[in-house]
Amino acid sequence: MTHTTGILPGAPCWVSLDSTDPPASRDFYAAVLGWRYTVDRRGGALAHVGRDEAAAGIDPGRRHEWRLHLAIRNPWIASERVRQHGGRVVRGPLEGRIVIAEDPSGGVVALSGPRPDVSMAYGIHGCFEWADLNTRDGHLADKFFRGLFGYSQGQVGDGVDLDYTVWWLGNRAVLGRYRMDAEFPADTAPHWMVFFRVTDTDEAASAVRRLAGTVVVEPFDSAYGRVAVLCDPQGAPFSVIEPHEEEEEPVDPYDD
Repeated sequence: MTHTTGILPGAPCWVSLDSTDPPASRDFYAAVLGWRYTVDRRGGALAHVGRDEAAAGIDPGRRHEWRLHLAIRNPWIASERVRQHGGRVVRGPLEGRIVIAEDPSGGVVALSGPRPDVSMAYGIHGCFEWADLNTRDGHLADKFFRGLFGYSQGQVGDGVDLDYTVWWLGNRAVLGRYRMDAEFPADTAPHWMVFFRVTDTDEAASAVRRLAGTVVVEPFDSAYGRVAVLCDPQGAPFSVIEPHEEEEEPVDPYDD
């Protein structure tokens, strides 16, 4: 298991749900992903898995959506770099460390400075596993994030029928970018899709149905593991993946 201690800028460092109904969200994800919680006075919750590992945050919000956080060192410098590379600062810096930014292709992401009291765990059931930017303009998104964080980027597929890039920091694959095709409804906005690790994808999909959520894409086998695209009862999409343990390198989770 690895943690986000000493994490490189540009690497995923946190995931959070802005929830219009935090108690209902806590109950739903507890049942699907096995989360336990520490709840603060304002209604925000820190989700725990394993012995006492941090998995995600659930916070009261006006909109109901998952948010990916990428590591930065300085929010004011990050804000300026977002603008320099053609992006837009939506809000922030918040709490002196978080910037909500929109890339030029329309995806919104949080850029977050270190939080010394919390490190996000990997490699166990219920934890963050991967994230993809789904966008209509893959070239523009690749260029922006390459400039912002210095990612090296490798094409999966032919770039025409399948346009998916994997983004690397050093020798570690950290994120993916998928150009949305005709399988996505025409009105689907650019968005980040977060993947959580599970021990049984089919069981997770069944639990979502029982709890009045939606199975958007039925469980399927990909080169990286068994995947399902899901939606919680309040409308926030997310994915789960049961990884193939023998895989050495992350690959395109959509490749089936």
